[in-house]
Amino acid sequence: MFSVFWALQLFTAKLGFLAGIKVLPFQIIAILTALGCLMVLILPRAGKYFKTLYKERPKLFWQLFLANGIQAGLGTFLSMIGIAMTEAINAGFLVKLATVTTIFFAWIILHERISLLKIGAVVSMLSGAYLLTTKGQALLPNIGDAYILGACVCWSLGNILVKKTLLTGSVVADVITLQKPLAGLLVFLSLLGVSLLKPDWFGGLVQILGGIRLNIHLLPYALISGLRLGITWIYLYRTLEASSASYMTLMSMMTPVIVSLLAILFLGERLVLPQIIGAGIILISGILVAASDIVHP
Repeated sequence: MFSVFWALQLFTAKLGFLAGIKVLPFQIIAILTALGCLMVLILPRAGKYFKTLYKERPKLFWQLFLANGIQAGLGTFLSMIGIAMTEAINAGFLVKLATVTTIFFAWIILHERISLLKIGAVVSMLSGAYLLTTKGQALLPNIGDAYILGACVCWSLGNILVKKTLLTGSVVADVITLQKPLAGLLVFLSLLGVSLLKPDWFGGLVQILGGIRLNIHLLPYALISGLRLGITWIYLYRTLEASSASYMTLMSMMTPVIVSLLAILFLGERLVLPQIIGAGIILISGILVAASDIVHP
């Protein structure tokens, strides 16, 4: 379900950008909408645990807040800089390397096993993702690629730090989910403020933001994307709570396949042969992963 809702959120964002919505207002409205979604769906049940964690275990509360800030705030910020400074084809593939960084941190921090099956699944899925996102074209290295790789590290490290806490069973997953938009938006806006005061520090970020005006007829794209983003976050941490970090990140590779299918059905896009082969590789690998013991740490 995590991959499905993530794909729906990405597809809605793509529709919004095709319609001309600007990145900055879209990002902020989507996060605020996601926060509202979480307040309705999980606050009534998890609110008391959130309050208890803050009052009785403040150190753990702020440790999780930091992890969410790294994942949702710093990771998002670095990815936007990378997108501004590299080719779309590079960005589309490089974000998938979060699979590698997640498994690496899971091995180092959580001591999850590195098996031949897991290595084979990573290589297979990345090969499929390469074909699906690049159509088999060569990638030309760019300075922006380093920022995207930094974003992958932040996304993975944040999730692994959260998973480490979930393994103790001392925190309800939905409590951490409530923190995510708060921490992510705080870090994102703080870094954005620095970038506006010191534009030379962050390369081409200001250019990709393209202003802050939002046409009212484009607002539904941001709102719908935010709703789906909120549900995606719920399933993200519930998946982490129930399975290994390696399994979660490997199965998330199904997302580009779902996005491609939606683009074919609703945007009239067509896949070329390398993309069809790539999607097939990811699907077969996903079936093998689901049937394996990777789901367990």
